[in-house]
Amino acid sequence: MPSHCTTSSDNCIGCGTCILVCPKRLLILDNGRPKMIEGREHLCNDCGQCTAYCPVGAAIHNGILAADLEKTSMPSSSASKTIIQALKQRRSYRSFSSQPVKQSDLEKILEVVGYAPSGGNNRFLRLIITKPETTKKFLELIAQWFDGDCRTDPVYGKRYASKIDSILERYRAGQDPILRNAPSVVFSVGPKTAVWGSVESGINLTYFNLVAETMNIGCCFAGYATAAAKRSWEVRELLGIKEDEECFSAMCFGYKTIRAQRIPTRRLVEFKTV
Repeated sequence: MPSHCTTSSDNCIGCGTCILVCPKRLLILDNGRPKMIEGREHLCNDCGQCTAYCPVGAAIHNGILAADLEKTSMPSSSASKTIIQALKQRRSYRSFSSQPVKQSDLEKILEVVGYAPSGGNNRFLRLIITKPETTKKFLELIAQWFDGDCRTDPVYGKRYASKIDSILERYRAGQDPILRNAPSVVFSVGPKTAVWGSVESGINLTYFNLVAETMNIGCCFAGYATAAAKRSWEVRELLGIKEDEECFSAMCFGYKTIRAQRIPTRRLVEFKTV
């Protein structure tokens, strides 16, 4: 039996919750215990819903007993206020410290990014994160791309036509209008065939951003960096992006030097009920 199949320990009460929450309906009750339908084991996508929802912690998935997993917390008004406040006060950040982000902080962020939603739990995206020395090389290559192939690119040549000369002028004057002096950039890449790659990439990097905020690490989505990683073979070679991979999005990040004091107003998102 494949290791991802779900069984149950002696504590199972046969309530059928695991059967209810399995998104692919792979489980049935057999003599009061959950059992994976024979011949459908390969369809399991390791989402873990069976162990997440088991009320008595009896479900076993990939050899891990549900009772041994981290417990969830109950919704509360205080938790709700904290989350809402954190979401509202997040700002695109562009005043970075030159201090490299600690590996320990980065590992905490990446642990949570692993929990970002992924269609079918496919998890086909990977992240490429630059060290400060690589970021410097990357910035130089972006500037070269702007002054070269970008000008004649059928998409970005038109999109950036009114900006390229201004960007290069500021760059050559010692400013950084491209990466905002960020010490690191994170790139979300995956197979070119990934239909929802851009969507999942945005979700992944938003998770990255929100967790980073709790560590005084600011982030800013980087359109210029994304464009260069899509088009420039020199950039792709530097980052190790494979020929069959696409860079879906990129984001600059680093420790903050200043902190926002207030939350600016935003208009209500347009919507209608149908």
